[in-house]
Amino acid sequence: MVTRDTTKIDQPWPDEGLEQVKCCPYCNSSERMLAHRDVQDWSFYHAPGKWTYWSCTQCNSLYLSPRPTPETLGQAYGSYYTHRVADRDSLAVRVRERLKNECWSHWLRTDLHPRLHIPSRLSWLLYPFKSRLPEPFEIAELVKLPAGKLMDVGCGNGYTLSLAKRLGWQAMGLEVDPSAVRVARAQGLYIQQGSYARLADLRQVFDCIICSHVLEHVHDPQDMLHRLAGALNPGGTLLLSLPNATSLVRSHFGDNWRGLEAPRHLSIPSMSQLETNLREIGFSVRQRQLNHLWTAAESSRIQRRGIRINAHDKAVAKMLAANAALSSDRRYDFVQFICVRDRHRVF
Repeated sequence: MVTRDTTKIDQPWPDEGLEQVKCCPYCNSSERMLAHRDVQDWSFYHAPGKWTYWSCTQCNSLYLSPRPTPETLGQAYGSYYTHRVADRDSLAVRVRERLKNECWSHWLRTDLHPRLHIPSRLSWLLYPFKSRLPEPFEIAELVKLPAGKLMDVGCGNGYTLSLAKRLGWQAMGLEVDPSAVRVARAQGLYIQQGSYARLADLRQVFDCIICSHVLEHVHDPQDMLHRLAGALNPGGTLLLSLPNATSLVRSHFGDNWRGLEAPRHLSIPSMSQLETNLREIGFSVRQRQLNHLWTAAESSRIQRRGIRINAHDKAVAKMLAANAALSSDRRYDFVQFICVRDRHRVF
C-alpha cells in the first residue's frame, strides 16, 4: 500500500549509484534543454532522490540525467505494483474478474473465462461499465490475430499473460524482477527470469511480442527495440505501449505528470521519434486511436500530494478530457503501436 511518508524519498540517491547521460537515448542528439527539476517518487513514495529530466531539442523525447546505474536501479522497485497479487479467494475479486471478462468477451467478440455468461440480447446491461473497464490494448489486438507463440517482455505479475493463455496463445513471459516472477509463477504461468538481453537466444521464435510499459525503464531503448525485432518471426507483430513525452497531460501537469515516475522511467520518447526508430529497424507501424487521458486523475492526485484518487481528481480529469475532445491536437498520453516486422528484413 502506498503511504505518504516522504522520509525515504527525501533521502539522496547514493552518488556512486548514478551515471550521466550525454545524449538522447532515442535519436543520439546531445542538444537538450531542462524539462523537469527535483522530481520525486510521488507515485509510490519509495525511491529516494530528486531527479532531473532533460528534453531533447531534436526529437522532443525526455530522459533522466543523472540516472541510476543498471546495478542500482533495482532499489527503486521495492514496492512496485507488479509485486501485488489479488486474493483470488475474495468474493469481491472473483466477481470483478468475471465482470471484466464478461464485458471484454462481449465487446471484443471473444470468450474469456471465468465470466458471468450474460446472453447477447442482454449485453446492453454492460454498457454502463464501458468507460470504467476499457478493453486492454494487447487483448483487443490479440483476438484479431491467429494464436501462436507469444512472449510478454516485462510481464510483471503475469496478468496479461494469463489472459493471452486463455485465448489459446502459447504464452511465456520474461521478467527481471524476482518478486514479480514469484507472483506470476504462483499462477502457473511459464516465466523466465532475466532482462530483455535474453531475447538474443530466442531469435525468430515468436509470432507476437507484447512490450507494455517496459521500454521507458531500460537504459538502452534502441538496443531493446532491435532485440524485440530479432525475436519475432518474419511478419510477426509487436504490441508496444509506453508514455508519450508530448502528452497533453504532461503539458498540463508538468512536474506532476504521472508518466514521469522518477527514477524508474529513465527515458520517454516522443511518439513521432519512436515511430521513426521502429520504421528504421524494419517495422510497419500503425497507431491505435485513444479516447482516454489515462493518467490525468493520477496526475491530479500527485499534484496535491495525495495518496488516493478522490472526486476532485476525477473532476479535473473529466474537464481536461472535455477540452482535449474539442482540440484537433491528438497528443495522446500513451503511445500504443501495432508494429509488424518486415518479412524480408534480415536482423
